[in-house]
Amino acid sequence: MEPARASGTLLGALVQYVTAQPGPRERLRELYAYRELVFNLTARDLKLKYKGSVLGVAWSLLNPLLQMAVYTAVFSVFLHVVRVPNYWAFVVGGILAWTFFSTTLSQAAISFTRNPHLISKVYFPMEALPLSMVIANFVNFLIPLVLLVVVLFVARVPVGTSLVLLPVIVLAQLALCAGWALIVASLTVFLRDIEHFLVLGLQVLFYLTPILYPLTASTLPSAARPFLPLLRLNPLSWYLNCYHAVLFFGTWPDTLDLALMLVFSVLSVGAGFLLFVRLRPRLPEAV
Repeated sequence: MEPARASGTLLGALVQYVTAQPGPRERLRELYAYRELVFNLTARDLKLKYKGSVLGVAWSLLNPLLQMAVYTAVFSVFLHVVRVPNYWAFVVGGILAWTFFSTTLSQAAISFTRNPHLISKVYFPMEALPLSMVIANFVNFLIPLVLLVVVLFVARVPVGTSLVLLPVIVLAQLALCAGWALIVASLTVFLRDIEHFLVLGLQVLFYLTPILYPLTASTLPSAARPFLPLLRLNPLSWYLNCYHAVLFFGTWPDTLDLALMLVFSVLSVGAGFLLFVRLRPRLPEAV
């Protein structure tokens, strides 16, 4: 075969291969067509989480309550590091939001690598695996969050009209978790160390995110105030600041925090889906 003709054949085959791969729009249509599968996988994840458990879904309440008691005792009672009224409510809201994010990423990282036989033998939209985990964790997040709002009213913690923004913040975090779940699930197939890196990275990120302390100069210890501009660069701080504003302080979130949160959520879910679509043809073989 002549070199020019061979090159043309290879180029044509490459173009045909690329154009034959379903694009983002086709992937979304396919995912919608398999929506019942996503629902079943979500139900499976919820059942497995509480299978054989006596308390069942009550664990989603007890875990943040126990953490709240420990952190309140350490930071507010014993060390007097953070001095804000109703500190327990402040901590619970932060822990719930953080647990949704960290648990989702940890589980999504292994959603492909732990199901190689299912992926290689049965055709289905692979993104259903990490997304079902996102939805399952979202359900586990909503239950204690609703109860927290009820408790805030009963305890007469100042909750204002800004509470109407809570669904917006919750949906923004859902988009954030969905996007990053697709990112870590896709990349872990090719770089298995991500699973272990997440364990360490999330531990560090926990203390760099305003979960246990308000991100204001007046409430931070003097030694930590020089790091305030760097802490504000943490995208999760935008979400936590918005949660604390509407749940704890009873005020409207900072406009910049709210805008950055919404933009970052859209970018996260878009980047996650586009990365998955690009890597999808190689995932079944690599997994």
